[in-house]
Amino acid sequence: MIESNRRASLFGFVLLSAILVTICGIGSVMADSKQASYKVVLNIDWSASLAPFEYPEGGGHMSSLIGLTHGDRISLFADGATASSGLKLVAENGRSGILKAQFDEWRRKDRVGAVIEANGIKSVPGKISTTFKTTLEHPLLSVITMVAPSPDWFTGVSAVRLHSDDGWADIIELPLWVWDAGTDSGTSFIAKNAETQPHESIRLLATKHFLNGDGLIKFGSITIERQR
Repeated sequence: MIESNRRASLFGFVLLSAILVTICGIGSVMADSKQASYKVVLNIDWSASLAPFEYPEGGGHMSSLIGLTHGDRISLFADGATASSGLKLVAENGRSGILKAQFDEWRRKDRVGAVIEANGIKSVPGKISTTFKTTLEHPLLSVITMVAPSPDWFTGVSAVRLHSDDGWADIIELPLWVWDAGTDSGTSFIAKNAETQPHESIRLLATKHFLNGDGLIKFGSITIERQR
């Protein structure tokens, strides 16, 4: 009888331990599902062979990467929208100070999660990469970097959704195109400053610089991969 009681007690302890482990495991999964870590890589393919029309004599480069995670109530850029003062300065000269101040204002309204920054590329082609964390409250990713030299041309993505009804995305791969911010009327990589007044809408750049007989030239690609 004593031995049976011991076995029963041991079985009960093992069962209770298993239940506790299961409960803790579920708690960890639930906690993890509220946030996610990602690595973002911009593969910049721009070169004289890819886009030879008026390719800069000294070669091209990219400004520092700047971006954020956010919700549906804000937008970094969109086709047909007007560039903010912060986006204008990044697109024209790669300066992100005003845009960061704009992010700070959005953050005070709880509209910004992570601010994303990474060094640019001194000579293209090349890669820009960094990591970031985000939450369910800020499931969208937007990043930009200036195409340099240029009047107001940039590349990046806007409002890429990292979380859906199926949970956090494991990997997202998208093409990169060149955008015109609509704030400078220059028509070549090394054109003198010629501010556009009033500002025109943001649009895909469809000049010979990034256009051939097959259509728009893909500037590169972006990979957003969840980290385990």
